[in-house]
Amino acid sequence: MRQVKIYPNSQALTDAAVQYFIQLGKRSIRERGRFSIALSGGSTPKGLYQSLCSPSNRSRLDWTAVHFFWGDERHVPPDHPGSNYRMVKEALLDCLTIPLGNVHRVLAEMSPEGAAFDYEEELREFFPDDWPRFDLILLGMGGDGHTASLFPQSEGLHEERRWFIANFAPKIGQWRLTLTKNAINAARNILVMVSGESKAGMLAKVLTGPEDSLEKPIKLISPTRGEMLWMVDEAAAVQLTQTGSYICSF
Repeated sequence: MRQVKIYPNSQALTDAAVQYFIQLGKRSIRERGRFSIALSGGSTPKGLYQSLCSPSNRSRLDWTAVHFFWGDERHVPPDHPGSNYRMVKEALLDCLTIPLGNVHRVLAEMSPEGAAFDYEEELREFFPDDWPRFDLILLGMGGDGHTASLFPQSEGLHEERRWFIANFAPKIGQWRLTLTKNAINAARNILVMVSGESKAGMLAKVLTGPEDSLEKPIKLISPTRGEMLWMVDEAAAVQLTQTGSYICSF
């Protein structure tokens, strides 16, 4: 049974994601003294960050115990309009009072390989295990089935040992920096947020189609010792009406 929750619209999805985020954060802090998260870019997660920044929500969590990492990043400086770091900073971090050491930015202004090795070293210093045990990894899904910066037919899909890599995306001709599939799958919790009718066809193929993971990399994501939850709105789920056995609808 796939754990997929469907919400009437994007706002309802965002509201549910806020509740999930805060509840998981409180539990992680209570049990382990910190809440380690890997953030995603994109418009759907941005709505989550902005909602978390509201006075009523940001007062519900001890943000000094939250450590912010990035699941992937574009190969651009931190002030570039396309930077995932910049988006999160403007949507969420600027409204919080947190120690500077809690923000673990990818130094994407370096060379792709240099930035990847530097970030993997930081991850290995933070996580003592064989693989990084994030309390939460936030993911989206592209219309081509990519997630994080694991793109169809990219070399990074075959990486088995590294935690964080420079990955060239053939179809867009760009370098990206990303957690590997094995690093993502080591998380305690993975939340995939999908919104909009433009994602409906791919979502149906991913959840019900064959295991063609080289073409739809998000199919590589299946936690080894954790939970994975899909939160989608009705527009994105419109082609899932005949697949009720996969869906827990709220």
